[in-house]
This record gives sequence, C-alpha cells and structure tokens, in this order.
Amino acid sequence: MFTYSLQGLELTAEPTGVLEVEENETTARSAVYQVLGAFFASGDATSFEKSREGIWTKELTEAALLLPFALAGGEVLLAAGMSEGEYAAEFDHVFGGGRLLAGTGEAREAEVASVRRDYEYFGLAASEEAPHPPDHLATELDFLQYLCFKEAASSSPRLATSFRRAQRDFLSGHVLGRAAEVVAAARAAGAAQPFAGMAGLLGAFVADDHGYVAGLLGG
Repeated sequence: MFTYSLQGLELTAEPTGVLEVEENETTARSAVYQVLGAFFASGDATSFEKSREGIWTKELTEAALLLPFALAGGEVLLAAGMSEGEYAAEFDHVFGGGRLLAGTGEAREAEVASVRRDYEYFGLAASEEAPHPPDHLATELDFLQYLCFKEAASSSPRLATSFRRAQRDFLSGHVLGRAAEVVAAARAAGAAQPFAGMAGLLGAFVADDHGYVAGLLGG
C-alpha cells in the first residue's frame, strides 16, 4: 500500500483517516516525485547520511519498481571522502543562490502567483511556516507527488483523467524548464556526486514522465 507524504505543502482541509491505495505504475510515479522532492529540499545532515548510506539510491530503486518507463539518469552515490560539511557546501554551491526558485523580480512573482493558484485549486497551500516558498523546486515536486497519488486514488476514469491533465500542464508550464535549468547549473558548477547524478536523474525523469502522461492523454 502507498500513501503520499507532503513536505512543502499542506492540506487546507484534513481528510478523515489515512488514504492508501494499492501500488501500481501511478503510485510509482508519485513515489519517485516524493524521493526527488525530499532530495532537492535540503543538503542537511539527514540528506548527507542518506547519501553516505546509499539510502537515496535504495529509495529510488524501490520507488521505480512499477514505473511504466525506465528510470534513467546518473549515479547518485556520495563522492569518496566527502564530509558532512562539504556535502552541505556543495549543495549550496550547486543549487543555492536561488537556483531552485523561479528566478527574480516580476517573473518570479508571476510564477509564485501561478503555482499558488494551482495548489489552491487542488486543496493545498504553502503557508508561511512551510520549509520552502511556493516556487521552490522541492515544493513543485511535492505537488506532482500529490497529483499522481490523487490520480491513483480516483474513484472514476474521468476524475483520474483530470488529475493526469493537471500533471501534464504543471510539468510543461513549470517543472520541465526548471529541471533543465537545474541540470545546466549542475554541469556549469562541475557538481560532485550525488548532486550531478540527481540533477541528471531529475531532468530525465520529468521529461520521460511528461511524455508518458501526454501520451496517455493523446498529446
């Protein structure tokens, strides 16, 4: 059984009970988004330990078991000899400076307003207490995790299709371009592992997932 686990977003109306669904190709997609969102959320001590112990790799492997396409991307192993402090510094070097946000100025303001509308439409919110702003990549991956789960838990094909369409539109409107920028930033920074590998995996996964969902919807 699978259930979503939001980190950057919160439900505006708490459901009764814990909703779980049988694992399938859609929950697998949700699970991969869950792992990616957690990785890009922080370069903290927990993330370092998961890298050192190979847990990120294990979680991705388990999440991808039922994927309807291959999980492509680079290695996600910790660079040999990297310390916890070096890990945090490398995360900031590669992904800091607003690289995981939607730019600056008016363009960013428009992005924040747009994603807020998407979140609110599906009963979610990014509060002031949230660990990241609404336009942070980790928050957007969190949202895709939720949309995939809601598709899997839908009570009718019509409802499932609406969640699928929301995934396609959110990927094309927000995440595909952001992921490409993250891949480019990692390359430009000469990112060490696991950051280079995870950036590559992110870029490949969101592109493949968008193609998969668009194909199901007929374009």
